[in-house]
Amino acid sequence: MDDHGPNAAGEHLHAAPGHVHIHAPDAHVTAVETDFEYFRRKRLESRVLHFLRRGVITFADLLRADAGPVGPAWEERAWADADGPIRHVEDELDRLVRGIAAVTVPHAGAAPIAIDDTRKERGDYDSFFRITTRGLGQGSLAERLAALDAELTDAHRLLDAFTGALLARGRVTGEQIRQRREQLETISHHNGARIVARAWLDPEFRQRLLTTGRAAVRELDIPPGKLGRLGVAENTDEVHNIVVCTLCSCYPHDLLGNPAWWYRTDEYKQRIVAQPRETIRDMFGLELSGHVKVRVHDSTSDVRWMVLPQRPPGTDDLDEDALAALVTADSLVGAAVIEPPRPPA
Repeated sequence: MDDHGPNAAGEHLHAAPGHVHIHAPDAHVTAVETDFEYFRRKRLESRVLHFLRRGVITFADLLRADAGPVGPAWEERAWADADGPIRHVEDELDRLVRGIAAVTVPHAGAAPIAIDDTRKERGDYDSFFRITTRGLGQGSLAERLAALDAELTDAHRLLDAFTGALLARGRVTGEQIRQRREQLETISHHNGARIVARAWLDPEFRQRLLTTGRAAVRELDIPPGKLGRLGVAENTDEVHNIVVCTLCSCYPHDLLGNPAWWYRTDEYKQRIVAQPRETIRDMFGLELSGHVKVRVHDSTSDVRWMVLPQRPPGTDDLDEDALAALVTADSLVGAAVIEPPRPPA
């Protein structure tokens, strides 16, 4: 919403506090189905095929490393509430994305993998080689969740065998994978900073981010986390955006890390809705010009918001990593602007 009135969807930001369950389960499941197909076809199976065709590993290596499925069958699982099955497939998708990234480390005795090679491998240029989709999204919500769980289980089984084959061949070490997993499990705003830096450098990615946030983010191999939809609000010379969760503390943790202490307080939730400009000034010391509109975006269990801050001046010569290092956690929710880099002493 702007300084006063409803948010962009026309919904008022006044509701009683309390636990928020998933209000749009179909949207959550559709998002997981779509992301799963992307990471399975474009990151996992195409990478396995690449290594098989080049003799880095063999089919026999995969068979020897296969340990079988792990965990109870879907129909034997018990859920604490109606959100449980959806949260489970979201968690399993995140675990798969991190697992794929964990084995993407330099491999002993293997030539570097060119991006163009993997695109050919997965059939981007020739439909004959294209890895087919699974046709998810059919049936009732319960049937779709069961099908997703089965597909995710199979994908984890393939990933485990692939990882075991690489270890057995001496292409990677257990320590390399451990360090990579440790790095990926660290919760911080680093992923959000990467998203912002890419958007600053790539206008086409920026447009995709603003229109189809979740689909754009997966291009960077970032786990989507527990969100049905990712909303991205861009700061400009005319508009400053800030995020709140009026119901509880919904927040895209996988993208932005843990929220600041003030984000959870009733004072912030109440004041930012009633007096956004004054709250930004009083709580964060950020004085906005009178011509700048302030828009407040309410994160929920179904739609989580982040801010795309403005690129600071004096950064034309910086690469993506250097730009990402400038991005702060507060700037990703609109509580700060990004200052220009300091000149060397």
